[in-house]
Amino acid sequence: MERLGWWLCAGLAKLGANESDGADDVASDVAADVDPADMLFGGLLRESRIAYPLVVDAWQAVGEHLFEEQEDGVCVRYVHGSDRDRWIDVYFYPAGTLSDAQFLRAAQAEAELIRQAHLQAGHAAFDLGRLRSFSFACDGGIIDGNALDLAYTIDGVRYSSAMTLLLDRLYFVKTRYSIEESKLSRREAREQLQAFMARLQPRLAIANTGDGAGSLPGQLAGLASGASQRGEAGDVPPGMRELRLEYHRPYADPLPVSGTRTAELSVG
Repeated sequence: MERLGWWLCAGLAKLGANESDGADDVASDVAADVDPADMLFGGLLRESRIAYPLVVDAWQAVGEHLFEEQEDGVCVRYVHGSDRDRWIDVYFYPAGTLSDAQFLRAAQAEAELIRQAHLQAGHAAFDLGRLRSFSFACDGGIIDGNALDLAYTIDGVRYSSAMTLLLDRLYFVKTRYSIEESKLSRREAREQLQAFMARLQPRLAIANTGDGAGSLPGQLAGLASGASQRGEAGDVPPGMRELRLEYHRPYADPLPVSGTRTAELSVG
């Protein structure tokens, strides 16, 4: 996956993009304001419970993948009915508290990482659209996010692709979608992905716990007991699935971990 937020510098290094036309500067701007070890592993996040719907309109969750590095979070894949030529990957990974300006810089850096990944993969006729803001209504309020579309060619087949990014209850929620251009234009792919996110996000429940409310600034104090700002992830109703993510300090005694984990969900 393309890395984001506090780990942009590490992600760029893994992509071999240390000379990436300003992406390092964007990553440094985002990372300069906060130390990830102090924020994530220092008690701000100790455990998160994320409940997501198994079905979103014609899209059905068919599997999830827990990344080996705890800051990379988890990915859930949705497929479109019986169509096996299209899918949407939804990524949940920790962001912490970011200002609007920091979130925008993070989205810009994410776009740069996408560009670098495609260029290094050698995808022909690659073209990346501009970053766009979009919004939708949720619980009487407005949720703002960023999106972009792109196009590329692999083995002579032209693809339309899109990405959306939201900041939700200390987490980045990112979606990625690709489909053959003969079936959807890149604009149509982006608009379809934005519509999917607008349907998915109001149904998400995210509950975070830390080491104590006294150590949590401002908006996070209410999460110390495990209650989320919109919905409680504790009681999972039918048609939902809960993920539990635990974070440990990198320099403390390590918790037993099983590395990457991939789960297949039945399509019924």
